Parts: sequence; structure tokens; C-alpha cells
Amino acid sequence: MKRTDSPATILLAVLLITLLGIVLMPSAAPFQGMAEAADAPQDTADDAAESMEVGPEICSSCHGEVVESFAGPHATLMNTGDACSSCHGDAWEHVEAGGGPVGIFSFGADSEHGATAQSRACLDCHSDDHPRFAATSHAAAGVSCVSCHSIHNPSMESPALLAPVRSAERPMDNLDTVSRTCESCHSGVFTQFDFNEGHKLREGVMSCASCHDPHAPAPRVRLAGFQRETCLECHTDKGGPFVFEHGSAMVNGCTECHTPHGSPNRHMLNTQRIAETCYSCHAQVPGFHARFTLDTVCTNCHSAIHGSNLHPAFLE
Repeated sequence: MKRTDSPATILLAVLLITLLGIVLMPSAAPFQGMAEAADAPQDTADDAAESMEVGPEICSSCHGEVVESFAGPHATLMNTGDACSSCHGDAWEHVEAGGGPVGIFSFGADSEHGATAQSRACLDCHSDDHPRFAATSHAAAGVSCVSCHSIHNPSMESPALLAPVRSAERPMDNLDTVSRTCESCHSGVFTQFDFNEGHKLREGVMSCASCHDPHAPAPRVRLAGFQRETCLECHTDKGGPFVFEHGSAMVNGCTECHTPHGSPNRHMLNTQRIAETCYSCHAQVPGFHARFTLDTVCTNCHSAIHGSNLHPAFLE
């Protein structure tokens, strides 16, 4: 026998369903929010992830000493909350792993990221200041920015954030911060400044950066050829222009005759005797020079050796 529901029964069923929906509506709201989040555009999801980046307040729970001592120009990033992530990237994976090298961009000699990658991270902000660093001798040798610069705890005496390498070991050693940083790798070169003839670096009169730019590509022959302009910034009287130029100085530069850092020889010459330096280029000399020996002082006659306005043989 076919069942037929009365209109009253149907109406009662509709009312019960409506009341049940009203009672369950608050409990369904969270599920509705999750569904909407799942259906949200990818850009919205990315924005949400960015808003959850690990900030200094989370980093300080493990790296409190680093965060508290953070100083220098980079410290201004603290105001934006990007002080850590600007260099180390998003650290959520690092936090979830409980620390360690996972999910974090690290710096230094022990980092799994090489010197090239480390310098590239710095150049993301500093490329305008050092556009050709990738072509430098330092970059080719695997020297990264953090090899010289201290990011978290910069030296207060160095606006360039140079790492304090060591204090002066000798009373005469008045190196500035730049030169002391260079000495940490180029100690062999610094021994030349101990000779009796040398540039006044240890006395604090000049700095390595007075002649060398550590962020620029090195010339084909350092401080030679047209690079002698670096020397002429101080030794202006040797640059002329002269009517009769010394070809050696014009082509090979000052280092053809002089050792730039220091030498046991007078005038920082490459050889002890002046004639040895001269004969290294002038093997053929006039016949009346045959009586001269390596002990002859050529500059007794050729006194205008850097250039002359009077005589092509640099006589005066």
C-alpha cells in the first residue's frame, strides 16, 4: 500500500531541519573558513606565508647574544623585522628542525654555501657599490665578503664593518683597521714593510686602501703601466709631463725599478746597485761606457731619470 504524508507532517519535518541547521551553524564556521582558505588564490596564500616569516624575536630565543649585540648600519633592519631574514632567508624550516644547518642560509668558512653564494647574498643589496666584485682577485680566490667584514658585531672604529682581526703586536705597529684586516691574509707582503726603505704603513701614515681597491678587479700588471697613476697621486713630481719621457716608466710603470711595499735597497729599488737596475733594460750602451761596472752609479750623470725637459738621455 503506497504511503502518503500529510501536509502537516511535511511542514513539521521542514521546521525541524531548519532548527537543526541554526543550532549547528557555529560549529560549521571553522570548516567553512578552511574551505575558503583552500580555495583562496595562490597570491593570498603567499602573502600569508610572508606574514609568518621568522623575525628577530624568534631568532633571539636561541641566538640572543647575536641579536642583542647587533649593531651598525644593518641594525636599522630591526625596525622592519627583516634583520635576520634579509640575509639568512625564511627560517621556518630551520626552526621546525630545532636548529642546525637545515633550511637556513649561513655564512662563514664552515657554511655549506660557498664563497660565491655568500658574496652574492651581500651583493643583492650592495651591487651598486661594488658592481665588479665577481671579477676581483679576492672573488677568484674564494674570499667572500664575510672574510673581511663582520656583520653581527662590527668594530666600532670601522664604518666599513671590518672584522677586528688582532691588536697591534709591536709598539711601532700603528696599522689602521683596513690594513690590519689585509694583514690577516697577506702577512708575507707585510714583512716587506719592515725593511729600512718602505712606505710608511706601519707608522700609520698610509693604508693598504691608499693604493689598492679590494672590491675592484686588479689591473693586468698591478701598479705598472698606466696604473702608475696610483703612485703619482703622492709622487706628483715624477709624473711630468716631460719633453723626454722615460719609456720604462710609461710602459712598465714604477714597479719596473721599484719594489712598492719595501726594500733593503736605497729608494726601494729592485736591486742593490743602481747599475744593475739600469742594465736590466739597457744591455747595449755606448762604447765609452765600456769602462763602467755594476758598481757605477748611473744617476750621477742621468740624474733626471724619471723624465727630462732638457735632454733625451736625462742629463741635467
